[in-house]
Amino acid sequence: MMEHGPAHVLLIEDNPGDADLVRLRLVESKSDVYVNCVPRLSDALACLDAETPSLVLLDLNLPDSHGAETFRQIRQKAPNVPVVILSGQDDEAMAIKAVHQGCSGLPDQRRHHQQTLGRALSYAVERQGLLRALDITRKQQLEFKNQFLSHVSHELRTPLTCIHQYVTILLDGLAGPLVPDQTDHLKTVLKSVNQFARHDPRPARSHPRG
Repeated sequence: MMEHGPAHVLLIEDNPGDADLVRLRLVESKSDVYVNCVPRLSDALACLDAETPSLVLLDLNLPDSHGAETFRQIRQKAPNVPVVILSGQDDEAMAIKAVHQGCSGLPDQRRHHQQTLGRALSYAVERQGLLRALDITRKQQLEFKNQFLSHVSHELRTPLTCIHQYVTILLDGLAGPLVPDQTDHLKTVLKSVNQFARHDPRPARSHPRG
């Protein structure tokens, strides 16, 4: 899961004691991990500009930002990076709000259990990978749909062009006189052909009558 070198974790925590404890637990849970700790949101945003981490561990309450707004700015700066909130009881409600906005989890900040942080790291990165895979699948489905519609449009254009030409010949009386009912039916056919031509994204080859 953590391929191509050690996992890079950006820890955003202004309490040195908590930061050291989280760093220790992460290293104990996974030896090939690099933890970069910053105490302020502004520092974190600068780090995200310079390098994309594997995971962000976030304390919502920082010297220069507070609550769900902290998460919102991190998500805006790094929309494809999984974020885990380090929550305590006092900010649990804000953490849950952030989860609803796309956060990957919220282990209890006061405990920092090694196993809990290890699972959070693995789960968050796996979740983000699944989201990226779903996004790629949606784009592939959209591309297939566009290709299919383009193919159908191409296949229909030639026979519809022929229909338009022959109906126009009949309406112009070049094949002989028509009774009123025949004229009405042919105009209905021509109207349908023209409607398709107007909605067809491909350039028209002729200017339909009607």
